[in-house]
Amino acid sequence: MTATLLNFEASCKLMLFGEYLVLEGAKSLAFPLKFGQSLQIEPSREIRWTSESPDGIWFTADFDSTLNIINTNNEEVANILAKLLKLIKSLKPDLNINNVFHAQADFNLAWGLGSSSTLISLLSQWSKIDPFLLLSESFGGSGYDIACATAKRPIIFQKSANKNSWKEISLNQNVTDHFLFIYLGQKQNSRSEIQRFKKSKVNSAHINEMNNLVDQSINCENIEEFESLLNQSEELLSPIIGKQKLKEHIFADYEYSIKSLGAWGGDFFLATHRNIDEAKKYFTNRGLTTMFTYKEMVK
Repeated sequence: MTATLLNFEASCKLMLFGEYLVLEGAKSLAFPLKFGQSLQIEPSREIRWTSESPDGIWFTADFDSTLNIINTNNEEVANILAKLLKLIKSLKPDLNINNVFHAQADFNLAWGLGSSSTLISLLSQWSKIDPFLLLSESFGGSGYDIACATAKRPIIFQKSANKNSWKEISLNQNVTDHFLFIYLGQKQNSRSEIQRFKKSKVNSAHINEMNNLVDQSINCENIEEFESLLNQSEELLSPIIGKQKLKEHIFADYEYSIKSLGAWGGDFFLATHRNIDEAKKYFTNRGLTTMFTYKEMVK
């Protein structure tokens, strides 16, 4: 009799509005992506983990029955994984953790699209443990990425002390047809950026302004209005986090809007356009070749 294979899937994410301020309770607008990570689990007498990306296998680890590391090619990742599996075992003592786990990402891990958040979601789906609990005990963060992992459409996410809330929404195609997501090539460490943000001074006026921008974005029907919201968001956040706006820093001569995403300045950013070929040519001429339209990128 063959062992039953379990398979789970989780989507990557990008945040358009609400970056950083979401940690203080502001609304955020985020996208679940067509990129993601899957996890295949096969019962075994041992505990073995393998993680693979389009570039091949990048992480392996073997654990004993008490989740001590026997061998691995990445001690740091193995320790994080062992901590997560020990937490799961403590919360679900009857769950069988003697398995061969194989994680498969279909995106370049350097892109910063959510290898950690998809891992948390996958482990949550398998163990049936609250993913936000697993997140708080491991990587930390607002949790919007956890909500995106199983969402089917863009979401409005809001964090509160009692309960995280989110709902799926749709943006007007007259807006999203003018989106181009471009990889800047400087992966940010979200955890260290969050720690840096915690030293910033955020007040209720900042939160209210971001909430208003998010509310307006849902009902926006043309790209010109949406660009105004993008620009207002950049104006709001730049002095709070003490970082220069990406457009004035690198793309001052670009005709339309440039919007930082996520941890500002490292991974993907959004550029609006009126002609996709002209936009792609502009960024290609600046050495940026990894780019996706909204339909190519977002669920």
